[in-house]
Amino acid sequence: MDGLLAGGDGMTDAARINPLIDVQGELCRIKLNHPERRNALTVDVLQAIEQAVQQASKASVVLLSGAGPVFCSGFDMDNVREQDGYLQQLIAALSRTIRALRRCPATTLVHVQGAAIAGGCALAVACDIVMAETGSRFGYPVHQLGISPAVTLPVLLPAAGGFARRMVTEGRLYTAETLADKGVVHALLPEDGSSEAMVQTLLKRGTYASHVTKQWLNELEGAYDNDRFDGVADAQC
Repeated sequence: MDGLLAGGDGMTDAARINPLIDVQGELCRIKLNHPERRNALTVDVLQAIEQAVQQASKASVVLLSGAGPVFCSGFDMDNVREQDGYLQQLIAALSRTIRALRRCPATTLVHVQGAAIAGGCALAVACDIVMAETGSRFGYPVHQLGISPAVTLPVLLPAAGGFARRMVTEGRLYTAETLADKGVVHALLPEDGSSEAMVQTLLKRGTYASHVTKQWLNELEGAYDNDRFDGVADAQC
């Protein structure tokens, strides 16, 4: 599985917008790769992330990032408007993907720049370590679209505690600096900063010990309880 798996020369247009997946040793990089659409999420993109995370079970670190000025703007609403039932497919795919990120034995790290909106915010807070560039924004402004952000709650509640209730009900955006104060963002980066120092630090740990640590974190959090994820997703589909 080593090397670039998607997005290389000769790819079709549909393949080019799928995430770039690069596995080198114990590091798996997953990069959202449709900056022209602010890395909007489609069912295919979410499925590709889920599959890559599942296949990275022996890695030490999984780094999730996005190409261009914005990490992720949320669901691709053009597809939602054009295809009956597509919103329900997106919600189900997002639920499976955030579950995969949470349950992955590797430590999952996300680098957010610009914004992580709605589904993009759900992907970010599903990761173990959230790194964000100063001024980047997070939130779930989807209520006016008739979409509930509740699918993120299985991973947002452990990350944000009581503040999670405000995040999903208020429908506003919060800066990375505010969320750092709340413990949702774990490290602030300068604009155009790099997460490589954190990646290299994590790679120096023992993989077995880090896997066991995450297993117990997930056990105590209840992340292996399918009902915590399925119940919320099914209620919206």
